[in-house]
Amino acid sequence: MKNRYNAAIITFAVLFGVAALWGVFQAKERRVAETQLENKYNRAFYESMQRSKNVEALLSKGLASGSPSNIDNLFADLWYNASAAQENLHQLPLSHQVVAQTSKYLTQVGDYAYAITKREQGTKFTERDRTIMRDLYGKAKTLNREMGVVQRQAATGTFHWGEVKAKLDTRLTKGSLSGADRSFQRIDSQMQEIPVLIYDGPFSDHLDRAKPLGVTGKAVTAEQAQKVARSFIDFKGTKISDVKSAKAVRGKIPAYSFEFRTGNKPTDVITINVTKTGGHVVYYTNPRTVGEAKISDSKASSLAEDFLKSRGIKNMVPTYTMKTNNTFTISFAYKQGDVVIYPDLIKVLVAMDNGQVLTYDALGFLMSHHKRDLPKAKISMDEARKKLNPELKVKAERMAVIPTAGKHEVLTYEFKAEMKGDTFLVYINALNGNEERIFKLLKTSYGTLVL
Repeated sequence: MKNRYNAAIITFAVLFGVAALWGVFQAKERRVAETQLENKYNRAFYESMQRSKNVEALLSKGLASGSPSNIDNLFADLWYNASAAQENLHQLPLSHQVVAQTSKYLTQVGDYAYAITKREQGTKFTERDRTIMRDLYGKAKTLNREMGVVQRQAATGTFHWGEVKAKLDTRLTKGSLSGADRSFQRIDSQMQEIPVLIYDGPFSDHLDRAKPLGVTGKAVTAEQAQKVARSFIDFKGTKISDVKSAKAVRGKIPAYSFEFRTGNKPTDVITINVTKTGGHVVYYTNPRTVGEAKISDSKASSLAEDFLKSRGIKNMVPTYTMKTNNTFTISFAYKQGDVVIYPDLIKVLVAMDNGQVLTYDALGFLMSHHKRDLPKAKISMDEARKKLNPELKVKAERMAVIPTAGKHEVLTYEFKAEMKGDTFLVYINALNGNEERIFKLLKTSYGTLVL
């Protein structure tokens, strides 16, 4: 009896020791995982902050520059840094509502810089541009000042990024926000006054003022919208562990917002917005980490096209591309008959590790898309070609509708042509033969901005 008692004590002691060791091991593993997560968020924040500082510096250089020849390089760098700042901002565990205006500001800076690079030399930079840039520069200083506040809070331990995500839903419910949330909300409140940038070109932000022509159909319920969202997202076989309804989206296109959780990590949440009218997907994003690139640019583009077709979005043609951080972004424009409709844009971002579509953005398409009653061309393609500079060697040609200042559109002939090693897009009005626009294609290591 005594031996059995001693054996039980020994067994219990061994089990207790094993459990204690297992607990220590689990605690250590948890600390390692938490440290890795914190480091990841810190990298994303500091990268976003550095890129934002670059944006401020480049805007100031643009205001100070008196050399038209330097404009292309300067604004190409501005476009890239604004895009990179926005991309890293969305890697942080903050809701879309908290950083909506900040994200929009960075989009506007990038789009504006992009538009400047496409202009012909004679109108590369005007006094009106300087006025716009002064406004953007002021907002950049505000953004960086507030990001400095977040940096100091993180450095002093006022908050930890891992806790921000873990407690986000609870804080929003109770109305109590972290220092990071409050700082970014303070930034967003100051970003409300950003002027709408009106400039000629396919990606004009002034369409935000228009009525959404592409939103059609009957009202849908939240349940119906969630079914649309679930069938639209490219989960790539990943199982859904939970679905939550987020705060409804207001504005020009009222929409339901949903969050699909696909794992235990803070980045395993896919956010999607579906219109309350018609059940159209406006936007979705999957912020997961992308591994080493294993597919080609052409394969990524092909997968993006297949994705659109499989979702019933037809007659879209690729226009420009961007490659960064093992992802490939393709902008598509709608094609009506033989005419490319540039205002009707959809952006698709593909992960180059496995071909998964991580981001879908149809805001431009839903704002502009409708069946157009296109006028009949009054001059032929041959006649339009004769309007070109005789030194230009035409490589491709097609008809296209391009937006102009305000809310107007014009039917044109688009000519892709080369001269002395440079490539241009020239748009000739199909009704009167006037040269509407001429863009120089800017080639960078990240891709060709316009095709």
